Amino acid sequence: MEENKIKALLQLLNDDDSQTFELIRSQIMDIGSQIMPYILEAQHHSIDEDYNARLSLVYNDLNLENAIQELKAWQQNNYKNLFHGLTVIAKYQYPRLEMSRISGLLNKIRQDAWLELKDTNTALEKVKVLNQVFFNMHSYHGNVNDYYAPENSFINDVLLQKKGNPIALSALYSIVAQSLGIPIYGVNTPRNFMLVYLDKTYSFPIDEVQEKNVLFYINPYGKGEVHSMKDIFGYLKRINQEVKSEFYLPCSNSTIIKRSINNIIVAFDRKSRPDIVANYTKLLSVFG
Repeated sequence: MEENKIKALLQLLNDDDSQTFELIRSQIMDIGSQIMPYILEAQHHSIDEDYNARLSLVYNDLNLENAIQELKAWQQNNYKNLFHGLTVIAKYQYPRLEMSRISGLLNKIRQDAWLELKDTNTALEKVKVLNQVFFNMHSYHGNVNDYYAPENSFINDVLLQKKGNPIALSALYSIVAQSLGIPIYGVNTPRNFMLVYLDKTYSFPIDEVQEKNVLFYINPYGKGEVHSMKDIFGYLKRINQEVKSEFYLPCSNSTIIKRSINNIIVAFDRKSRPDIVANYTKLLSVFG
């Protein structure tokens, strides 16, 4: 649609008639996310609080619908790119997020690790290098002082603030590792999301992985502590969890995104934000 027609359509949102508003809102939703920058521009030039409130309402609806469609598209691509899935969530929370800066921070970690790694490194030596780069050189750590802060779950906040919750730190760690050809994958361990180092690189979905393919586990929330499968079984028993394969074998990227969204829901629920909880629940419903 031409720019002048879009601006004229947005002006119609100022109509006091509720039926007119809903009609125009429906037309705007049909146009899609391309109209979002025009809404921001209209808000910038308006001092009418009621009009700005209507613009915000429509903008938020478009932002949510755009995120839902992006997550659906990501699913259809077999969830291969975990970083992309995490950025969909981040861009929903921060619609004007500059992804180039976020990608740059991630690439810097990868570059620093690549410079330190050697082809002759054993699996444990590679993890030692990753730990040195991730936790010492770049100072990433678990946010133990404000565990339920929503920011702990957004990949951009974690990269910028260098702290996060177990699943966010694990996701970031595994993204860097896999980009370097190191077979480290997420494990949907209860309470404290973990990582597993496998005997080789696997393609998604990774349902074929068995116990014999596991070398050891890594706990990014514990600054990269290494654990055996026996340790994980003992942990599950201590927290009264049945020892199921889904708790100690690698999970899908889809599972990681779902658990991340669940964490966000819990965080905003603790802040008594039912409006935000409702929207993230809609995002979660994408996964059934």
